[in-house]
Amino acid sequence: MKFVVSTRSMEEAIAAMKNCDVVELRLDLFEKFPPVSELEKIKKEKIVTVRRKGEGGTFEGSEEERLEVMKRYAKNADYIDIECDASEAFFSLPCRIIESYHNFEETPSYDKLKDLVEGRRGDIFKIATMGRSKKDVLAIVKLLCEYENVVAFLMGEKFAYTRILSAMLGSPLIYCHAGKAVAPGQLEVEKAKKILEMLL
Repeated sequence: MKFVVSTRSMEEAIAAMKNCDVVELRLDLFEKFPPVSELEKIKKEKIVTVRRKGEGGTFEGSEEERLEVMKRYAKNADYIDIECDASEAFFSLPCRIIESYHNFEETPSYDKLKDLVEGRRGDIFKIATMGRSKKDVLAIVKLLCEYENVVAFLMGEKFAYTRILSAMLGSPLIYCHAGKAVAPGQLEVEKAKKILEMLL
């Protein structure tokens, strides 16, 4: 299991290196896209994410424009994060693919989530949905117990513990922050490490 720190600038990304295994560059949250060569300054594994609006991001361009951005950065990244409903062209980028599903309103039924996981095209499938009840926790736990290479947790402060639960149940990545959360319920990386050290 690897600790991922989500960042919104090159300064944050470079500073995050000391605390994590993987740096996520949320390029849609950057003030401007950095030169591709800048990524070489990050001596850790890198996830490049250009999240579109509607999926919790700020990118407002077309899918063709987004694909071009990702193509530019893919050769300097270890992973690209792509939404599960993106076109096939995104899944042929030259690095590992984190295929993601976000739902900021609710957690769909276990059967719907299971269908998404079983239809995956990426290397890792990531599910981040809004938590409302214990039934939602059960759906996430069941997925983590039944499938490999799945990251699954519930968003919201009340359900922040599901990020720890996900790591304990075999999730390959735990998404954290090192200053300011980029998603509701995201834990600070050192805090997450301490909790997991006490539990494992």
